[in-house]
Amino acid sequence: MDETSWLAEAVSKTEEQAFDQRGRVQFRDGPLVGFLERTIVRPGIALYRVEGVSDHAWKLKAQGEVPAGNLVVGAIINGAGTIDAVGNERQAWRGSGRSYVVSLAERDITYHLEAGEPWRAVTLLMEPEALETLAVQNGALPPSARAVLDDGKLPISSLFEHNRAVMRTAHDILLSPYYGTMETLWRESKAMELLAHQFDHLNSSSSCPQSLNPRELARVKEAYDLLVADLRDPPGLDALAALVKVAPRRLNQGFREIYGMTVFEALLEARMKAAHALILERQDVPLKHLAWLVGYKQLSNFINAYKRRFGMAPGQLRRANR
Repeated sequence: MDETSWLAEAVSKTEEQAFDQRGRVQFRDGPLVGFLERTIVRPGIALYRVEGVSDHAWKLKAQGEVPAGNLVVGAIINGAGTIDAVGNERQAWRGSGRSYVVSLAERDITYHLEAGEPWRAVTLLMEPEALETLAVQNGALPPSARAVLDDGKLPISSLFEHNRAVMRTAHDILLSPYYGTMETLWRESKAMELLAHQFDHLNSSSSCPQSLNPRELARVKEAYDLLVADLRDPPGLDALAALVKVAPRRLNQGFREIYGMTVFEALLEARMKAAHALILERQDVPLKHLAWLVGYKQLSNFINAYKRRFGMAPGQLRRANR
């Protein structure tokens, strides 16, 4: 990929930066604070590391040529947001431990990131010649990689569940124990290790069910509305699936495709957002009653869930906003 620059954009701010001599794009005063770094690890294979955070929702997009036949495999270590790739359904994620695959396919691809969520990711971009070399050397490619090699304009964009080997290697790439030349060698070796884990993960995911059709996706959205209509007494997975006439496994798959989380995770997130708003807006409501309003019978369970989501106890937030 021949990027001329990268564009970071929020509602009121835009910053465009090109790679410097070290292969870095540094954002300091615009929509986010962070960096994006590119290292060529082999002919046709580039390693990207990115870290950034913003007080506002923001998006990141490459400027320049987006050629056909290039494949990106990545590991999202932290953050929340979506990947918008023209020709595919929006891919959403929240929290750590997601890997993904995207074909460039001569189209617009934009990463949308949520405010206040530090984004840390590691990705590998492979050109067609590199994919062909890997196929010759290893005898096979994962189905998605082979499909992109056969049809460079094929639109592919998928998120996958947590994979421990992928995440461990991605962490190693971000947190090198070396400096200088040794750091370069370390990252090159870890990049190829990451690629091996990613390809293994893609192979194991190839038997996953096909993406939901438009009718099923519409029913998933209907299911979400039913799920959050009454946070005190929401339907369970099987009951919810029966209401919208979608199998429970397909319903969970649809929630992952649209919302980046399972049915249970979506319910938890809805409860936490409702609780957060009530804490800020209703100082008169006791915490025990507030917990009941969002579906928690035990106050301790509510407090623990809230702390995991927002990093502080609900009582602390309430006192800080008096």
